[in-house]
Amino acid sequence: MVEIKSNKSTISKGAVEVFNYLSIPANYQVLMPSKVRSFEATDDTAKLDIEGIGSVELAITERNSPTTIIMVPQNKVPFKFDIHWNIVAIDANTSEVEAIINADLNFMMKMMAEKLLADFLNIQVHKLSEYLKG
Repeated sequence: MVEIKSNKSTISKGAVEVFNYLSIPANYQVLMPSKVRSFEATDDTAKLDIEGIGSVELAITERNSPTTIIMVPQNKVPFKFDIHWNIVAIDANTSEVEAIINADLNFMMKMMAEKLLADFLNIQVHKLSEYLKG
């Protein structure tokens, strides 16, 4: 397994508020990079159509309030992976967020996909920080 981590971001919201936001798949629409051509969500899933990759349906399979959200693909994808959102309370009104992809990538796939996946996570974490400032 290859672990791909986003940059950590400090957010001026409490861990519970960040967790509650990330627990709703529809909220991820504002976090998507421009390469996401379409986005649909239900109570537990988000379906993305990503330029150059295709359709990926992610389901939230674990919610551990207020620290962790885990998402896994529900459709056939080129490699197994999961996404972990880790939220750490710094104080009552501040938290730190990091997203991690754990992917079953061979060496060749790692060379091709690692930067793209890291960029995907970094954009989401940055947009989350910007959106929750509002």
